[in-house]
Amino acid sequence: MRSSRRTMLALLAAGVAIGVLGALGSCSADPATDSNATVTTDPVIYPLSLRYPGIDVVTDVPYGADALQRLDVCLPPDSAPDTKTTPTAAPTPSPRPSAATDDAADRRGGRPAVMMVHGGSWSHGDKATAAYRAVCEYLASEGFVTVNVDYRLAPTDPFPAGLDDVRRALDWVFRPSTLATYDIDAARVGVFGGSAGGNLVALLAVTDHESAAYAAGDRIRAVVDLSGPTDLTERSTRADGVSASFQRKQLLYLGCRTYTACPAAERASPTFHVTRDTAPFFVGHSTDEFIPLWEAQEFVAALRAHDVPVTFVAVEGSAHSIAQLDRAMSERVVAFLHARLG
Repeated sequence: MRSSRRTMLALLAAGVAIGVLGALGSCSADPATDSNATVTTDPVIYPLSLRYPGIDVVTDVPYGADALQRLDVCLPPDSAPDTKTTPTAAPTPSPRPSAATDDAADRRGGRPAVMMVHGGSWSHGDKATAAYRAVCEYLASEGFVTVNVDYRLAPTDPFPAGLDDVRRALDWVFRPSTLATYDIDAARVGVFGGSAGGNLVALLAVTDHESAAYAAGDRIRAVVDLSGPTDLTERSTRADGVSASFQRKQLLYLGCRTYTACPAAERASPTFHVTRDTAPFFVGHSTDEFIPLWEAQEFVAALRAHDVPVTFVAVEGSAHSIAQLDRAMSERVVAFLHARLG
């Protein structure tokens, strides 16, 4: 069964690769549609090149008891003064509005939100680094309440600690007190991650249907994954896989000594958990970076095999994660988020 599934993914991935090459230098005019593109990118991270007047950042908001369970909130420039604060403790959750009250809920307004997760091989990184803070402020400048998350790190806290934390942080976003404080529309929440953060948001999205929040009607509506590892199994250790040094980082994250006896490897690999309930994806991945392109291709193939819409952009060269975000790529990501969280 496992080999037949891998064969199917490989065939589908080959089709994705052909489509990508056929789309050289192009990008779909409608970012909400299923599409492939191969593009070039400038070496400047566009969000780092801008100033953000009017963007307030609420820093180090706790979403759990651990010192790393903290987040920042980057607020759009139209935010009211009373949103620039930390929400009070969540009250007992109130029932979600019924269909009969949807019109009233729409009249109350509410803004789209994006939860960001930083990279760092699951072992380091920080929401407050200049690049991730700049991306947070950039998304806020585009009208998204942006929640920038720290999480527990390996090897001190191996898988699934990081995944548990980003789920906890997303549940924090959906708290009534958070929605009210930051004027967030619970029906317009997406996630964004780069590198290890891309892995975590992808895994969060493909397992979202298992969460209590999803059952209550609160769910991820859009996913941006830049360079996220999507197959952490023994497959990633072959000649066309990741380097020996990155294999060691993966094993530390998985809490395993070897890949041959590591049930966490498949559990931590988004490719193996896609369902028809998975939210639409934007996948950006460079053609010659240290996370091999086939991981993104096979993941895109798995998404499409389950009829999940995907905007897949292959970036020529070695730019990894948010280093892909030159002006054109940043605008592609924002267009996708606006289209899906509109």
